[in-house]
Amino acid sequence: MKRHIGAILAAASFLTRLPMPLWVVKDSQAISQASRWFSLIGLFIGLVAAGLLFSLSALMGQALATVLTLVLVILLTGAFHEDGLADLCDGFGGGWEKSRKLAIMKDSQIGVYGVLALICSFAIKLMALHQLPLIQACSALIICHAASRAIAGLVAVFLPYAREDDNNKTPQKDAKLPIRDRLILGVFGILPLLILPLNAALILVAIWLATFVGLLKLMQRHIQGYTGDTLGATQQIIEISGLIFFVIYHFQMTVPI
Repeated sequence: MKRHIGAILAAASFLTRLPMPLWVVKDSQAISQASRWFSLIGLFIGLVAAGLLFSLSALMGQALATVLTLVLVILLTGAFHEDGLADLCDGFGGGWEKSRKLAIMKDSQIGVYGVLALICSFAIKLMALHQLPLIQACSALIICHAASRAIAGLVAVFLPYAREDDNNKTPQKDAKLPIRDRLILGVFGILPLLILPLNAALILVAIWLATFVGLLKLMQRHIQGYTGDTLGATQQIIEISGLIFFVIYHFQMTVPI
């Protein structure tokens, strides 16, 4: 039991900025083995976000509560995946060859593509959560945070690691994801979908599947594999596509026939 708790806390140390007990092992090998719990941590982040949005909305209304919730989630996660989205957009948009794209993605400076990606990402999340009724917005946060981290964790199953050097912080590159670990990722990613009606859940899964395949093809075309940045970008894009679905689904269900 302690071994599993340690692995879960190691995953939390990688995906959040929460302090962990000193006995938790947080090296690259430990994180690699703990990656099967990433969707569980995503579920935790989604629950925290939903709790914040629900509580703050009672104090200041949903609009301002949504902004503060997004900011607090960024503080909780350290903008970990947002950084990957910005780097992917800079690299894929600003480089012509694989080596140049990887070099741009590794550069700590952000370019115009990355800035625009972050602005668009925050704006879409803000408007989507603001347009949804409060309970639906909270449900969307829980579902999208859990599923997006599960889906991002599966990228390594389908693509090789793109960088040739070992000087990086991507734990998935060190080990293949066995079937058991894929199942754990999938269970905690799919579990929140039980909140939705069956037809809505199936449509959302189909959208995510199409988005995932498109992202895999994009990575294969640009860098013939994946990096830590592309995993972060995958999480963000899956989360955003899920929120857009919730808005469309809400408006379609409320339009009088």
